[in-house]
Amino acid sequence: MEELFEKLQRPSDTHKGQNGKVLVIGGSRKYAGAPALTAQAALRAGADLVKILTAKEAKPVVKCFSENLIVESYGERFNESSLKKALDLEKWADTTVIGPGLSDFDEKALKGFGEKAGDLVIDAEAIKPLIQESGRIFTPHSGEAQVMRDEYGSEKAFASETGNTVLLKGEVDKIFSGDEVFRNETGSPGMTVGGTGDVLAGIVASFRAQGLDKTEASRLAAYVNGEAGEKAFEKHGNGLLATDVIKNLAKVISGLG
Repeated sequence: MEELFEKLQRPSDTHKGQNGKVLVIGGSRKYAGAPALTAQAALRAGADLVKILTAKEAKPVVKCFSENLIVESYGERFNESSLKKALDLEKWADTTVIGPGLSDFDEKALKGFGEKAGDLVIDAEAIKPLIQESGRIFTPHSGEAQVMRDEYGSEKAFASETGNTVLLKGEVDKIFSGDEVFRNETGSPGMTVGGTGDVLAGIVASFRAQGLDKTEASRLAAYVNGEAGEKAFEKHGNGLLATDVIKNLAKVISGLG
């Protein structure tokens, strides 16, 4: 993975915003923590700036997770009236993650956003509504990938036929890109805890925003996320939390240098 990490090296004269801007669209009253995990992971993976667009009710809760988070609201639920703000922020970002903790949305509005948006990492509840998108990164677990198997026969066929990259989370992560399949075997049993998928989506978006292509960003993110999970497992065992994975990201990434 060292050769991919080398591509993330930045000149000493860069300034704020030149090394990755990420937007996270997600969260709800029930799942306020998910977009915060994604955003904090994106920052720890090296993105300069990260903004969160979340539900009005979730906004004050999300803001409380960290002073590093910039949080805005799309309204009571993600619907047609949310699109202008979402698309304006999407234009600001290099890469947008959509889906973590997003549970109350109008499917037509979500599809409209997908059709007009640029670079997307699609996760969680946004996967099924946006399954017709092409040229995106999808980050499902096995259950979320069922829609790909139902419509295309397999995750590999879905990636090959649509031009999407699929990072399938599991005991062994699999990255499907074109006709290629890459495997990642880093990780630990403790990473079944909730939130680690949100962390992974943030890392993918961060690496993508910093200039890696879709396959490179997915492969490196899976490796780094798994390594950070292993370090967290050494200390916390099955009691590790998604936040423990985030805390170990910088250590793993600096070790690649």
